[in-house]
Amino acid sequence: MYGSADTRSLEPNSLDDLREQLAALEAAEARVSAERRQLHNQIDYGYATAATRAREREISAERRELHRRIDSLRELLHDQDPLADSERDSTAPESPLTRLSQWTGISAEVVGIDDASAEELEP
Repeated sequence: MYGSADTRSLEPNSLDDLREQLAALEAAEARVSAERRQLHNQIDYGYATAATRAREREISAERRELHRRIDSLRELLHDQDPLADSERDSTAPESPLTRLSQWTGISAEVVGIDDASAEELEP
């Protein structure tokens, strides 16, 4: 026999708990991603060993699982409090991060080209 799904809305404390869980998962994902970047650098620069490649696969699997959990929590939070995303977006400072700026060694001038119009790029 199947029971009905719990359709009650979450209490504010529960939402806060979910936000704390999300923040913790995001912090863990940042640490895992940093380790993965380091492993990729080792592999890319020819310092790869069998252990390095195995560790990279483990880290990548862990990172994918963290992303899955983060996406799930974000969806749950959005379903319970859809205005929270728009409020956070309107109060958050704009970040000019583009794919180029995430690469190390890319200067702000080069990143700015990504947003420049064709007329601005001509000498």
